[in-house]
Amino acid sequence: MSRRSVTARLVVLVSVAFTLAACQTYRVEYHRRPAFYKTAAVGQLEDRVTLEDGTVLVYTTRGDSQVYGDRAPGERFQIREELDDGTIILRAMLPQHVLANTMTCLRNQEYELIWDQLLSKRTKHSYELHDQGYDQFAAFFEANRFELGATLTRMMLGLSRGESYMVNMGGGVILYRFHPRIASEFDFKTVKVVAEGGGLKLLIIE
Repeated sequence: MSRRSVTARLVVLVSVAFTLAACQTYRVEYHRRPAFYKTAAVGQLEDRVTLEDGTVLVYTTRGDSQVYGDRAPGERFQIREELDDGTIILRAMLPQHVLANTMTCLRNQEYELIWDQLLSKRTKHSYELHDQGYDQFAAFFEANRFELGATLTRMMLGLSRGESYMVNMGGGVILYRFHPRIASEFDFKTVKVVAEGGGLKLLIIE
């Protein structure tokens, strides 16, 4: 085979390779996330993410930063409300509300607010059994603020892309956990939420 023929053949093969690459298909998934995800998150949330299998996730933001779910204007449920006198009221009817409120409080370093309104009685009782209380709780959250925030942020976002899961453990306890493939990236790997007092409370992050 002549040099000219070899060169021509290589050109054809390269052209075919580029053509095949250009024709490759990939899946794009569109997800809507409540505005409070960005408001509460520690760090920047990406609007476009590419998974290992090539799937592209595109996120759009919806709704009021204090509202979760599709409700009529007169029925909007505020997960965080600030009254005229400065008093802050936290509410949680869904497990995501607990995570979102905790993220916001972490960002604002409002540990007393977490202790008073978000933390379950069961967890407070556990502190008391070990002769501890709010001071020890606040010190733990302050020392691990960014690691806790990273866990909660990724936990919520990961639900739509298979990186985290929500499991009903019974007895009113809901478990959030990371998929094993990314769990090693985080110091804290699970979050438990518990039904209490007509709403939901934070049980433990570990």
